[in-house]
Amino acid sequence: MRLPVSVRGKLLRQRLLAALKIGGNVPVFLRETAEGPVVEASGRRIHVPSPLRWKLYRRGWEARLERLAREYGVGRHVTLGAGDVVVDVGANVGEFAHVAAQRGARVYCIEPDPAAFACLIRNIAGLGGASAHDALIWKEDGEIDFALAPDRADSSVFARGAKTIRRRAVRLETFAREVGIARIDLLKCDAEGAEPEVLQGLGALFAETRAVALDTGPEREGARTDKSCAAILAREGFRVIEEAVGTRLMTYGLKP
Repeated sequence: MRLPVSVRGKLLRQRLLAALKIGGNVPVFLRETAEGPVVEASGRRIHVPSPLRWKLYRRGWEARLERLAREYGVGRHVTLGAGDVVVDVGANVGEFAHVAAQRGARVYCIEPDPAAFACLIRNIAGLGGASAHDALIWKEDGEIDFALAPDRADSSVFARGAKTIRRRAVRLETFAREVGIARIDLLKCDAEGAEPEVLQGLGALFAETRAVALDTGPEREGARTDKSCAAILAREGFRVIEEAVGTRLMTYGLKP
């Protein structure tokens, strides 16, 4: 794989740290395949839309899943078990599906970016209880422009200076009706600034939603969405918690 000298240097340094058992690092390798870049770490092959994502796996696959579980409140604010239903809006390459599946939950992975979606399908292949859905979740049904930035995992309705495609947009309430979801035990959402619109599209399904975990970092043209999301959640009867978990700024909504 042709990589910039700086990236090759970082990979070599990381493998040296792994060999010396420093900082919990594990060996990470990048492969070019007919299906695109693949990261190899901890005996796991992870399809990625950009080779730059290798850094997420420096401490191994399980450490990556543990971090995601912590960030989205699993085991802290919400407990998942067999038969629970998780809706993952902005599933990207499907890592959180493994967090949910490890706990026996059924997870619906929704991803509108074509490059990330292709990786998502491959990464959850054979994972029981997980399904991939090519959809853009919005506050109303219709069509909307969607800007692509898969290298940075920043594809969004609000991204600027990126290639734009026209996508069918669907409310979560509509999506749930189409796939047969009657309740949501955890709505996990990283919509790159569109978190309020995702919530606005829940409609009557709000009453059947137990917990919500939203990444409300500054991704809406540089602004956070925490205040608008908190207002919606409070209005719908959720207890709202705001937390910084590592570098991720989170807003949780929990039913009493």
